[in-house]
Amino acid sequence: MNHKTAQKRTLAFRLVLLALLVVMAVFPARAHAGKGKSYTIYVNRKSNLVNVVDSHKRLVKAMYCSTGKNYSTIKGSYRTQSKMRWHVLYHGVYGQYCTRIHGPYLFHSVPYTRVKKNAVQTREFNKLGRQASHGCIRLSVADAKWIYKNCPVGTRVVIGEKNKLKAPDQARLTISTKKKTGWDPTDPDKRNPYKVEISLKEAYRQGVPLGTDFNLIQALDFRSVFTSSDQLAAGAKTAGLVDTSVPGTYPVKVAVRDPATRLITVEVLKIQVLAP
Repeated sequence: MNHKTAQKRTLAFRLVLLALLVVMAVFPARAHAGKGKSYTIYVNRKSNLVNVVDSHKRLVKAMYCSTGKNYSTIKGSYRTQSKMRWHVLYHGVYGQYCTRIHGPYLFHSVPYTRVKKNAVQTREFNKLGRQASHGCIRLSVADAKWIYKNCPVGTRVVIGEKNKLKAPDQARLTISTKKKTGWDPTDPDKRNPYKVEISLKEAYRQGVPLGTDFNLIQALDFRSVFTSSDQLAAGAKTAGLVDTSVPGTYPVKVAVRDPATRLITVEVLKIQVLAP
């Protein structure tokens, strides 16, 4: 192995390590969220909110939901019974990340017309936060998946109107019914078209002149349906260095979390420092 090959491998290893450290630092695991925890899930049929609390009554997660129209969701205290990755629902539609509460009543995603990630019923997604279902408790994909992954079978669920629940910090999302992308914007699937687009600004696409003062974040363009480029740039993190005193190609990794959708996007870009 020659010297240049060894240098490239060392650089690649450092980039991977830096990227892991960046993502861990910027996007730490949510407090108290993990398997094996003892949680209680509270559902308010009037406010259409879900709160998950731990054994010390501390709030772990708040969610918007759609309970049954005309209070058709069951009321009382239950223990979750089973989980299904996809499951057929009433009227031949399907739900992702289903957790059975009691009988036919489930936590699940907004309905899909097919077992396809791009077949969500957009109008129904926009109803999250108010009664809309036939009795089940609908959630965004991100929230349905969180319960599916973090709340084991046997988790206590309390449904009613007595408990005043907290709304999530992020605003409730609505999506265009005209574009009809068919995706839930919170779905963490890497194919989700709602993920942040990261690219170099036009002025930097042909390269950076030798010796130029260069700020990587300022050279990037971020695009999201829901969040401004400036807001995304403020929270973005990078791994890798660009030495503008030495011509060459510098790979850098960029990680950004969209606060609206909670989707994390990671891209590797190549910055060219031009020879004189």
